Amino acid sequence: MKLKRPLPKGAVLGGIAAAGLLVLILGWMVVVAPQKHKAADLDRQAAAVEQQITDQLAQVAAAKNVTVAPKIHVADVYKLAKAMPSATDMPNILIELGQVADDAGVDLTTISPSPADASGSVAISMNATGNFFTLTDLLYRLRNLVSVRHGALEATGRLFSVDNLTLAPAGKQIQATIALHTYMYKPAAAVAPAVTPAVTGTDTTSTTTTPATPSDAPSASGAP
Repeated sequence: MKLKRPLPKGAVLGGIAAAGLLVLILGWMVVVAPQKHKAADLDRQAAAVEQQITDQLAQVAAAKNVTVAPKIHVADVYKLAKAMPSATDMPNILIELGQVADDAGVDLTTISPSPADASGSVAISMNATGNFFTLTDLLYRLRNLVSVRHGALEATGRLFSVDNLTLAPAGKQIQATIALHTYMYKPAAAVAPAVTPAVTGTDTTSTTTTPATPSDAPSASGAP
């Protein structure tokens, strides 16, 4: 019976080294390489997000320096007629100002309206008594009867513009003299077409006048 000879020590060490190298290669391919690719993808995504944030911040900064006028979309004709009716309707103006003053909690003492001018503007002077907060509320309510929100016209009353405000002490209260305007819609006057004057025909026929021959003119033969 033959006994198996043990492997040489060098062959054993070489096999162990080869096995260890194979494990390292498999570990690199299975674990390390995919993670490196994933990390590279994450770096690219982070750079793209940072660039997007930078662009958006630049757009916001540029928008802050530009004042954009509110764009009014097509308004409801009834709201427009409520804000600027086609007639003065002075009784309705007085009732509306009295209601706004009551809602603000001020005492409306006098109202002095003026006739409408050619443009449809009506000047009004009124005196109201209250404290600082109620008078401020009165002005706020007058201002917000007509407004534009998100490009849409909102009208809960007539359009009023405050031109001047004078405050004076009245005991423990404050008396305010307010000069304001309200408006009515006046369509533009139609322009009449220009009338071209008619051209009168002129008779260009000429008249030929034959001069008369004097009786004492000599004859062609020279006889007297």
